[in-house]
Amino acid sequence: MRTGVRRRGSLVISLSVIVRLCAVSSLFSIAGSVWTQHQQERSIFLQDVSDTFLLYEFLSGGLAIGQNHTVTLEDEELASTRPAKVFHRIVNGRVPKTRHAIANTLANVPIQGDTLEMDNFEQLLLASVYAAHWGRRGDPEHRRLWGGLFCQLVGAVTHDLTRQVVRC
Repeated sequence: MRTGVRRRGSLVISLSVIVRLCAVSSLFSIAGSVWTQHQQERSIFLQDVSDTFLLYEFLSGGLAIGQNHTVTLEDEELASTRPAKVFHRIVNGRVPKTRHAIANTLANVPIQGDTLEMDNFEQLLLASVYAAHWGRRGDPEHRRLWGGLFCQLVGAVTHDLTRQVVRC
C-alpha cells in the first residue's frame, strides 16, 4: 500500500517555507562556497538555486511513500530525469525516516557556531518534508509527535540560515 502526498493545506505551506529557506540560503556567500566545494561529488542535491526550484517541482508534483519508507516521485516524467535519480538516492539513502532517527539527527545539530555542511542541511530539509507528511496522518498523538519533529527540523534549518532561534 502506498500513500500519496498532494498539494494540500499545510503541506503546501511547508513546501513554500522550504523553498523560501533555500532561496534565502543562496543569498549568503557561505552557502555559495559550500555548494562550490561539493560540485565535484553529487552526494547532495541542492548544488545551486535552480536545484531549489527543481526540488520544489519534485515535491509539489507529489511523492509516494511506501510502507518500507521508500520515497518515489509520482510524476513519471520528472522521475525519469537524471536529477530525480540523484534525489531518489539521497532521500532514500541518507535522510532519516523514523522519529528516533530524526531525533538523533537533531541531537547532533550544533546549536551555535559553525554553519551546517550542505549534506547535513539537506538531510534536515528533506527530513522536514518527510515529517510533514507523517504529521498529517494517524491519531492526534501521532500527529503531535511528528508535528513536534517537523517544528524542530524547520527550526534547525532556519537557525542555520539566519542564526535566529525558532521556538516550537
